[in-house]
Amino acid sequence: MKLLNIIGEEVKIEIVNNEDEANFITHSGTFHADEVMATVFLLNKFGNIKLFRTNNPQNDKAFIYDVGFGKFDHHGIDFDKTRKNGIKYASCGLVWSTFGNDIVSKLGVEDIDEISNTIERNLVMDIDRDDNGQALKNDPEVKIQGIPNLIANFNPSWMESGTESKCFLEALSFANTIFNNLIKNIVAKEEAKELVEKAINESKDGILILDSYMPWKELVLSSKNEKAKDILYAVFPSKRGGYNVVATPVVKDSFDVKKPFPSIWAGKENKELQDLSGVKTITFCHKNLFICACKTYDDAIEIAKIAVNNNE
Repeated sequence: MKLLNIIGEEVKIEIVNNEDEANFITHSGTFHADEVMATVFLLNKFGNIKLFRTNNPQNDKAFIYDVGFGKFDHHGIDFDKTRKNGIKYASCGLVWSTFGNDIVSKLGVEDIDEISNTIERNLVMDIDRDDNGQALKNDPEVKIQGIPNLIANFNPSWMESGTESKCFLEALSFANTIFNNLIKNIVAKEEAKELVEKAINESKDGILILDSYMPWKELVLSSKNEKAKDILYAVFPSKRGGYNVVATPVVKDSFDVKKPFPSIWAGKENKELQDLSGVKTITFCHKNLFICACKTYDDAIEIAKIAVNNNE
């Protein structure tokens, strides 16, 4: 099977039936996100892989992981490598901690450590946590379909036989897409920092103005610029056409905002909303009062100003 790595190069992985032909070895049987994502990392580090899957590796010339009790296996009785936050390392984390910076450096980015650490926090730790059987705190009633569970679902069902290698490769392709998209977005966020910081510095009256959509919320919330604390709304072109005005969240990934739009706008659209607001081209206000849309830049600024000055 051929895949693209994070810099767009074609890499090939083949599951071989002869251990002596393999340059990489992992365990057989049911597969998990742990060794599947580790394989993605190894493809990015070393290139083409001939993989043999066994629970009793004999080829000591191969790179062995998640089996065999070596450097990249976490199953040994004496293994106790644990992060400061209490999450134990699994093979995915062991591979990333060893090769992550080398992989990220291929992108030609400046802040290799920051990007590598972000991948550790946003991808690797949860895979390690799951593989080590460490439950999430405040486990919700709703089943979270996280990456470990999604990859586990690629395993053949009890009614299937003879499809294990095919299913492993399908899971690997899925994991590779996840990793490529994640690192692409992390790098894009890093590149947005300078632009958002400039916009923060130029902001007035609690309104952040961006020339195009970019990830801004987390950057505003984490900025050390004193002006960032006062930003209540961001204005930027919408991918659907026109402009969006979005309220700043209280914390990352929250829909609770520092200052909602006027409550009488909630869920209103088009002419009704235009009559209520006095803004000619406003077209929509979310019922939870965290986003508005309009057709022109001037009206987007007007919406933000009305919201800033709203005293209800």
